[in-house]
Amino acid sequence: MLSEIRGRLKRKIPGKIWLESGPLVFEISVPFTLTETLPPPGEELRLPVCLWIQEGVPEIFGFGDEEARETFKLLASLSGVGPRLALNILAFFRPEELEKAVQTEDLKALSRVPGIGPRRAERLCVELRGKLALKKKSRSRSAVYEEALAVLKNLGFSATEAEETLAEVFTGQEDLDELLKKALKRFSPV
Repeated sequence: MLSEIRGRLKRKIPGKIWLESGPLVFEISVPFTLTETLPPPGEELRLPVCLWIQEGVPEIFGFGDEEARETFKLLASLSGVGPRLALNILAFFRPEELEKAVQTEDLKALSRVPGIGPRRAERLCVELRGKLALKKKSRSRSAVYEEALAVLKNLGFSATEAEETLAEVFTGQEDLDELLKKALKRFSPV
């Protein structure tokens, strides 16, 4: 998986850069506000990236930091959002600003993003609130939580299913056996 690219900035225009790394030149889509903060062409830089393949066509998206990349992945995975709109959102909001707008249901601020009207802003708030809470909770997870997550994944549950279930049952007081019992009980149809 492609995680970051280091190289010499060859060219930049709002929303797109070309980065030369060895014999390759990568065309990378970036939030248009990031373009302004990058050094001039010819300078070296390190850029966290995300490779996105849609309909067999690979595209590379670049970000100012890892948190923006993770927020992009979260946004792009939402129904009806996709990578282009996710990039637009990150051009208007830093990850912490987006989280605040979602938590306070600031529909007016979210509607400033091209492609997001009041209805889509409302749906974004609903869908993101839970996922951002999971993301925040995952920053402060214990070793027991991480171990339980690994066990559930090894049992065949998807990462999303496992994380959502653990987020519901984890209080921080359980040992591994107790946490797994609680989580598996949630998966059981009875």
